[in-house]
Amino acid sequence: MTFKPRLLRETAEIALTEIKRFIEPRLIDELSLRRVSAPLILPASSPLLDSRYPGVRVSLPGMPEEAEIVGSLDVWLRGQLARYDIAPGFGVFTIMNALRPATQLSAVASPHIATWAWQQAVEPANADKKTMADVARHIYTLLVDAEQMILSKFLHLTATLQKTLDVVDEDELARMLPDYGDERRIYEYLHPDFTDRPDRRSPDGKHCAALFVSRGGKGRRFEGEIWVWNRILNRALRIVDVAVWDADAIATDSIGGNIYRDHVALQLLHQNKLLVK
Repeated sequence: MTFKPRLLRETAEIALTEIKRFIEPRLIDELSLRRVSAPLILPASSPLLDSRYPGVRVSLPGMPEEAEIVGSLDVWLRGQLARYDIAPGFGVFTIMNALRPATQLSAVASPHIATWAWQQAVEPANADKKTMADVARHIYTLLVDAEQMILSKFLHLTATLQKTLDVVDEDELARMLPDYGDERRIYEYLHPDFTDRPDRRSPDGKHCAALFVSRGGKGRRFEGEIWVWNRILNRALRIVDVAVWDADAIATDSIGGNIYRDHVALQLLHQNKLLVK
């Protein structure tokens, strides 16, 4: 069955403002975060640039060296943990606008990346997969609550998120679906025809599924993403990433990640393409 957008684009942009007003203060309060202002550019030699996402180099008047438009703020936010001497259990939060030029433009992807980004200091004993999964569940519950807020304002919309998050390790997912690659396994798990997943549906009886996949990290101790099934586009959609970082020259052990704002809007507001590209 094909679903069509159920909010006009102009109305969806207003609704996105409501989502922002709902999520941001709760994220700050519930994870004990301090809001900081995000940079758009950093010196090209800065150790706070994230090498996973090389940005665009620019030359600006008055700067002694080239600058780089940020592609991620995970490392920079860890630097803020050290700058403000943040104690375990507390963290920093910002609204990130980044540029990832390698990303191909499509209905669900854009070189412009907009996220709610955070890092929270943790005790070394808590820098593990369990803590990461607990944080993912917490974030997901916040998104479910945000959807309920939207449904109360736009009564013709229906829920797209199941109430609870399925947490599955990458190795477990591979055993369940051995004939596929990593992203295809996520697609198959979330697909309405998959029979081994718990049968969870939204109040309107339509298919809903949400999955947190955890794994060993590449440059981080552990990492994972929250994926949901998007009924309009008939595909899996990543809406959150979370990672556990070891202590290093930048900062202490921490856990943090990104809530992809435009993907959340795509999902909750029943759109068939990103609102901002």
